[in-house]
Amino acid sequence: MGSGSVAHWYLIHGAASSRLTWTKQLRALASVERAALPALEHVSPADLIEAWADWCLEHLTQPSIIVGHSMGGAIAQTMALKNPGLVQGLVLAGTGPHLPVNPDLITALSEEPDKALSRITRWSLAKTADSTLLERSLEQVKSIDPNRAQREFLACTYFDVRAELSQITCPKAVIAGAEDRMTPAALTDLFRQAWPEAPYFTIPGAGHMMMLEQPERFNEALAQIADQFNW
Repeated sequence: MGSGSVAHWYLIHGAASSRLTWTKQLRALASVERAALPALEHVSPADLIEAWADWCLEHLTQPSIIVGHSMGGAIAQTMALKNPGLVQGLVLAGTGPHLPVNPDLITALSEEPDKALSRITRWSLAKTADSTLLERSLEQVKSIDPNRAQREFLACTYFDVRAELSQITCPKAVIAGAEDRMTPAALTDLFRQAWPEAPYFTIPGAGHMMMLEQPERFNEALAQIADQFNW
């Protein structure tokens, strides 16, 4: 992708998820690293996004293209605001400049955690998602700590950089799932308004987990973004 030196890509997963989110992107990127976000149990939910941004910046070994999914997109935007010298570019997938969460979902993670995590998993995939992917995702979500998931969704509710988007001056691009039920188009459209020059891709046949549901189309979007910015 691009010419000259090889760009380094740093991929950040979302809430109630893991670095496995990016399994299908590893072969598509020449130099890539996946963040495995720590729990940071000593940090309050109101401060988690900023704390994770600091953690990621500390672990970056070189200036990088930051790809953030959902909550990871919040972290990526915060990184670009805090240390633009290390953030060569942003690719924001299934995310927005603020991330409101249904309070009932947060409550359900306490009262009926297994059902809540299962519901999140189903909502995160398109209604027409491959049944094997759904079954695998439902199995993987059993390993998610519901207390941590609740803290992560709470962290999203505190995130809001709508007033600061003009301060993010690095190259950026947005990727959305056409059938995303977790992050509706109204949120990703805020990026269009703030950054009308930024490439915007919609992945057909994909929900919130577009990089797993339609990996070839998602990776092609990454390739087009990289070519446009000469990464």
